[in-house]
Amino acid sequence: MTQSTPTLTGQDIAEAQGALRALLETMLAGTDATANEFIALRVLAVRGPYEDPAVLHDFLAAQRQLDLTPAEAAELLAGLEEAGLAEGTARAAGPARITATGTAVLARLTELTSPATRQVFGDLDPADLATAHRVLAEVAQRADQLRAEM
Repeated sequence: MTQSTPTLTGQDIAEAQGALRALLETMLAGTDATANEFIALRVLAVRGPYEDPAVLHDFLAAQRQLDLTPAEAAELLAGLEEAGLAEGTARAAGPARITATGTAVLARLTELTSPATRQVFGDLDPADLATAHRVLAEVAQRADQLRAEM
């Protein structure tokens, strides 16, 4: 019997994403932050500021792994703003950015999640991680393009 070459499928990607999401939720369970709040703060810190807050709203609502409707994305951002973690996040406000308090909270949450992140990714070959990043970015781009064409 010959051994077949392993292939990467959407199911593999979904299972990995689900496992990582469950791990994140477990790590944040003892905090006052949800996984979506943590992710939104990371988006603001890494991709922001957003001169047009509507772009941020649309980005979060388009992230299927967050499972947010546009109204829920707006509610999430309003909650971050109400807590003083973000500012300018209303669709007509702007620019949308993380605040100093939000940066401090994100740093605390990142410190909390970092040990598990290191355990999951730490001993993987950096070249393999770079390849995986490139492949997954390409898969996402192709899927978005195909969906737009449909």
